[in-house]
Amino acid sequence: HPCAMPLALHVTDRAALNAAAQTVLAAVPLDLVMYCAGYYKEMRATGFDLAEMLRHSDVNYNGALYLLDAVLPALLVQKSGHISLISSVAGYAGLPKSLAYGPTKPALINLAETLYLDLHESGIGVSLICPGVVETPLTAQNDLRMPAPHTPTPAACALTDGWPRRTRHTHSTRRLTP
Repeated sequence: HPCAMPLALHVTDRAALNAAAQTVLAAVPLDLVMYCAGYYKEMRATGFDLAEMLRHSDVNYNGALYLLDAVLPALLVQKSGHISLISSVAGYAGLPKSLAYGPTKPALINLAETLYLDLHESGIGVSLICPGVVETPLTAQNDLRMPAPHTPTPAACALTDGWPRRTRHTHSTRRLTP
C-alpha cells in the first residue's frame, strides 16, 4: 500500500518494536497495525523441546503483546485505528506435528476476541485473520498433505478484503474454521 510504513525488526525484540512504533507515531497517526509473524518447526510430544516451545510462543504470541504495548496507548488517545492479528486455522483444532506451533494460535484468537470486546466502543477496530494453508517456506517444511493450499497473493487479497468493512473475522479457508 502506498501509505504503508513497513519497518524491519524482530518481533521478539521489545525495544526495537517500541522504537519502530515511535518512528511511525512521529510521522503519522496510526490507521492500521497488523501483526503478521510466525514461526513453525514441527514437533511431536515424543520429541518435546522446551526451548522450541518457548521460541514458538515468543514469536507467535509474545511478539503480539509487545506490539500492543508499543501502539495501544496511542490508539486509545486517538480513539481510532485498527488492530489486525494474524492467527491461523490451526488455532481451532490440534494438528499433527504441531505441538509447539498449534497452542500459540488459539492464544492469538482469544487475544483478538478480547481486544475486540474491550476496544469496540472506543472507536478502535480489531480484526482476526485466520489463514488456511498458504504456500510459504514455513508450510513447505511440513510433509503432511495440506488441505486447500493457497498461493500468497490470492491468500493476501482474500484476507485483507474485510479491512475496509472492519470485519471482525476473516478466514481464507472457511471449511477449516468454525
